[in-house]
Amino acid sequence: MECSRVEMLKKIQCSNFAAYDMLLYLDTHSDDKKAFRMFQALVKKTKELKCEYEEKFGPLNQFSTAMQDEFNWLDNPWPWEKEANK
Repeated sequence: MECSRVEMLKKIQCSNFAAYDMLLYLDTHSDDKKAFRMFQALVKKTKELKCEYEEKFGPLNQFSTAMQDEFNWLDNPWPWEKEANK
């Protein structure tokens, strides 16, 4: 089943939040190897989700790898536009 733009953004947000939360944990538990492997897996998952989003919907931000060939940052609907929230 294909995800909508909003669903994909929520998945990215959740994965990114979990990775950041794990990073905060590692600040005080730097010797926890299991937590570090979990952090690496979350970072990888976040990158995969971002790549999938950009393939379907265009760049997430102006530093996106989806903009290597052309500057298409302005081609997509802005968050406050109706089309962006389908």
